[in-house]
Amino acid sequence: MERKGPARAIARAYGLPVATAAAATAIFVLDTISDVGVAVGILFVPVVLMAARFCRARGVVLVSLGCAALTVLSHFLSPGDPWTSLALLNRFLSLTALGITTFLVVKNQSAEMVLKEQASLLDVAHDGVFVRDRNELITYWNRGAEELYGWTREEAVGKVSHQLLHTVFPAPLEELTARVLRTGRWEGELVHSRRDGTQVVAASRWSLQQDERGRAIGTLETNNDITERKRADAELQRSERRYRNIFQTTGVSIWEEDFSEVRAAIDDLKAQGIGDFPRYLAEQPEFVRQAIAMVKVIDVNDATVKLFGARSKDELLVSLHKVFTPDTEAVFAGELIAIAEGRNSFAAETVLRTLSDDRLNVLLTVTFPAEPGKFDSVLVSITDITARKLAQEELEQAQAALAHVSRLTTLGELAASIAHEVNQPLAAVGANADAALRWLAAQPPDLEEAREALSGIVKDSHRAGEIIKRIRALVKKTPPQDERLNINETIRDVIGLTRSEVQKNGVSLQTHFAGDLPLVSGDRIQLQQVILNLIVNAMEAMEAVPAARRQLLIVTEKDSSNEVLVAVRDSGPGLDLENFDRLFDAFYTTKPNGIGMGLAISRSIIAAHGGRLWTTPNIPHGAVFQFTLPPFRETAS
Repeated sequence: MERKGPARAIARAYGLPVATAAAATAIFVLDTISDVGVAVGILFVPVVLMAARFCRARGVVLVSLGCAALTVLSHFLSPGDPWTSLALLNRFLSLTALGITTFLVVKNQSAEMVLKEQASLLDVAHDGVFVRDRNELITYWNRGAEELYGWTREEAVGKVSHQLLHTVFPAPLEELTARVLRTGRWEGELVHSRRDGTQVVAASRWSLQQDERGRAIGTLETNNDITERKRADAELQRSERRYRNIFQTTGVSIWEEDFSEVRAAIDDLKAQGIGDFPRYLAEQPEFVRQAIAMVKVIDVNDATVKLFGARSKDELLVSLHKVFTPDTEAVFAGELIAIAEGRNSFAAETVLRTLSDDRLNVLLTVTFPAEPGKFDSVLVSITDITARKLAQEELEQAQAALAHVSRLTTLGELAASIAHEVNQPLAAVGANADAALRWLAAQPPDLEEAREALSGIVKDSHRAGEIIKRIRALVKKTPPQDERLNINETIRDVIGLTRSEVQKNGVSLQTHFAGDLPLVSGDRIQLQQVILNLIVNAMEAMEAVPAARRQLLIVTEKDSSNEVLVAVRDSGPGLDLENFDRLFDAFYTTKPNGIGMGLAISRSIIAAHGGRLWTTPNIPHGAVFQFTLPPFRETAS
């Protein structure tokens, strides 16, 4: 059994060539012994046909030439006269039949070779390709179809395609077939079932196959698996529907705007060498107005229509100028700077106007696409904070009133010391006035001494006036003022008011002020209130310690983050660790007659100035209350 396999392979490989050679030899012998009047040479045609089964075109031509040579040789070896008309006619017919057969065989082999090459190309294609005849039977099934659907070529060929694949057509099959017969092609989407039962969505292309006479003989069908793409498209559509639903129904005003022209204009400026956009926009304000006009409003949601009092969204899809105010232009300049710097978002508070010209305080948030994204769909959300701003203003007014009450309370506690501080220059004024009168009444009047006395009056009156000026500033109820301040000078003014109280309590007050401090931005009166409160608290904390140990040190310096640090150090009994976390709570106090608002108000004032206030133990005795303030920074106009 083991030897029969190779023997059969050898027989298949060499049997046909041997049989072809034997047939050619037999025909040659028969042709040679036959009369020249018989066209035996025409029998070489089957030999060429047999050779075509195992030879390529070149081999077939060689076999054909060999048969022609044998025919010519037999012509001369055959009995009879080889030059008779009948003999020549028979040989001519034999050679002509041989030539025609060879030509047809070679042409057929060439066509088969082309078909094989095309089939091999189809076989390596990733798409599923199969051919079905007019009865929908599969006649060709490529490797891509095997991988796509799971059936092998042997299993698929001969089956009805739409039954094998359980095809779901977008229209009746008869209608699709009629279209292919009419136009020669069809394209669309089909749903097929794989061998394992799972479904695949295919982009299908049908091409009509025709014979030489133009008759339909079959259809070439190419199927590309688009299941994942369809799933992704469906998910994208669901996402877009969710987005549109959120866009339209959310309670926040949302604008979809096209910033493409703005981005192009900024890129042009960069190409011209513009790098400092804050400075450029400050010097070229007309560019900001031009950029506003470049923005196209694509869409707004229902909340926007309601917020801005429009009858329909069409009233807002015109120009941003309809809702912008001069305040908004400054904020829009910030948007341009954010785009130029490549930031992905921008947020700011500004003022817009409705279509009925009412003012809106809003929080504006812009989200820009990440590089290198397009700027044709930029989302801008607008939150109405008018009520919040009003509540904030009312809260600030209440806080200012409370701070004013706290200042009055603190000054009330220092009333005796302040009166003593004022009485000192006033008493000196009286004494100098009496002395001046005496010097003027002398005979002769001593004008030089009188002049000195009058100079003393001027000096002491100025001193009294400065004290009263400081008191009036602390007592006066005014809105917060934002100004550049020297913190050392601010602290010295407060120390001047508390000097008498410090001396009366036997406190040794020392200062250590840094000379290279940056200016800070804030309200002088509010910051003086904080410092005054910390000094008074420190003096009260040291009442229980011996007078020789009552030391108060006020320090100013720059901290590690370049902020201004102010520290008030006392040598009192220290902090109550059990209630340490409550020190800055409103209404918490350790004083018998205190209201517990001083530290709470002080912390809110420092927080409003962008700093923080905290406390730590002072080594070896007492406590340290300290706060930071950010340095003054110029803002772009």
